[in-house]
Amino acid sequence: MNERKLRVFYEVATKLNMTEVANQMFISQPAISQTIRDLEDDFGIQFFDRIGKKLYLTHEGDLFLNYVRRILNLYDDCYKTIKDNSELKNGKLRIGASTTIGIYLLPEIIGKFYQEHKEIEVSIVIENTKIIADMILKNQIDFAFVEGPVFTSEIQEEYFCDDELVLITPPSHPWAQLEEVDLKELENAEFIMREQGSGTREIFEEALKDFDINYEIKFELGNTEAIKKAVEANLGVSCVSRKCVAKEAMDGSIAVRNIKGLKIMREFQLIHHKDKYFSKLFSLFIDFCRNHVQKEGCANK
Repeated sequence: MNERKLRVFYEVATKLNMTEVANQMFISQPAISQTIRDLEDDFGIQFFDRIGKKLYLTHEGDLFLNYVRRILNLYDDCYKTIKDNSELKNGKLRIGASTTIGIYLLPEIIGKFYQEHKEIEVSIVIENTKIIADMILKNQIDFAFVEGPVFTSEIQEEYFCDDELVLITPPSHPWAQLEEVDLKELENAEFIMREQGSGTREIFEEALKDFDINYEIKFELGNTEAIKKAVEANLGVSCVSRKCVAKEAMDGSIAVRNIKGLKIMREFQLIHHKDKYFSKLFSLFIDFCRNHVQKEGCANK
C-alpha cells in the first residue's frame, strides 16, 4: 500500500465514479479498477458494492475512507513542512556549545541570525566539552561549537576560530602591577579553575605541562561567571578566555595579564557526528557564524 493507491481510493470513494477519477488523475480506468482490487485484497475485504453500473461504499469502505482522509492530510502536511524546511521557510536548530562559546560568543551571533530568519527555531545547550560531545553521539543536538579536544573517531572536528587564554587577577593583586607574569610566579598563586572536562582547563594544563610548574588549585567552579566573581572577591587568580573578561578589563574590576614567554592559544572547533546529514539550514547557520567571527577578527585561518 502506498500514497498513490490511497489517493486513488480516496477519489473513487468520494466520487463513486471510476471513469471520472480516471480522467481526473490521467490513469486508465482498468488501472483504477486494479488499484481498488489490490487494496481490497490487501485487507481481505470489499470496500465497494457494485450494484448495476453504480458504486456504493460498504461499511468497511466508509471506515477506511475516514482513515485514508487523515493519512493523506498528514502526508500533505508532512510534505509541506519538510519542503518549507528545505527552502528555509521554517526549521529547527539544536545547537550545543561549551561554556566560553555558549555564553560569550554565540548569543550575539544567534541574535543577529534571528533578526534575518525569525521563522527558524534555535535551541542551545551549554555544557562542558565532554558532555557536549556525548550529546552529539546520542543525537541530542545537531552540531556544536567547543573549546576542548574531543576524543572519539565518531565525531568530526572542523576549525571555527581562534581564542587566547589570559591570566586574570583582582586589581589589588601584585600581578596587576606587572606588564607580564613570570611562569615561576604561577607556583605561588592560588588558582580558581573550571572542573575536569572543561576545555579551558585542559588547554591551560596542556600549555604548562612542559614547564614543570606545580600550581595550586584552591577552588573548582562550574562556570566562568562564578570564577570571575571569585577573582573580583580576591579569592584567587584564574586563567580564562580573553573574550570572557572584555567588559571587566574595561571597567577595571579585573586585571588581565599575559604570561611572560607563553601565549596560550587554542582553536574553537565545530563538531558534529561523522554520519550526520547536513541540511541547507545547518549550512546556512554555520556559514553565518563563520562570517560573523571573520568580521570580528576571531578567525585567523
